[in-house]
Amino acid sequence: MYLHTHYFMNPRRPASRLEIVTIVLSALAVFFMLIFGLGYVIAIPMRSGEPWMLGVTGLLLLFAAMPCTLIAQFQGRRREWLRCSGFPVQGRVVKATHHRSVSYGNQRHPWTVLCEYRYEGRTYTARSTFLWDEPAGSTAKIFLDRDRPGQAWVDPKSLQYKINLR
Repeated sequence: MYLHTHYFMNPRRPASRLEIVTIVLSALAVFFMLIFGLGYVIAIPMRSGEPWMLGVTGLLLLFAAMPCTLIAQFQGRRREWLRCSGFPVQGRVVKATHHRSVSYGNQRHPWTVLCEYRYEGRTYTARSTFLWDEPAGSTAKIFLDRDRPGQAWVDPKSLQYKINLR
């Protein structure tokens, strides 16, 4: 079904908390592995412990990042499949949520919108991925899986955004 779609995480604008966790764990794993490798090239003074502990820590972080990466890739491929092959319907923005507890790089705190849509007489809801600009519109284009209409993706390009003039 959606196995042949490709998805690449955007490290500048992650789509979910899971993608942020994946990026942070992967960066830490690379950092610890580089320090580990550097420890054998030049002598790095350590207060207690051995340089191999940095390598083990890097590997543990890498092993922690792997399932996060696989799940994030699966979710991204699913969104990509819905974007390419999903059935488009018009939705209504019910609620916009500002996630002040999430911060990433120099980006402001992300937003998500909860949209409501109707398909075959039933009402469903779908939550958007992280939006890095404040949404302002009241309608959105939603792509759904006809076999499972509860599985849907909110197209962030169909939303309207407030313009921030700083």
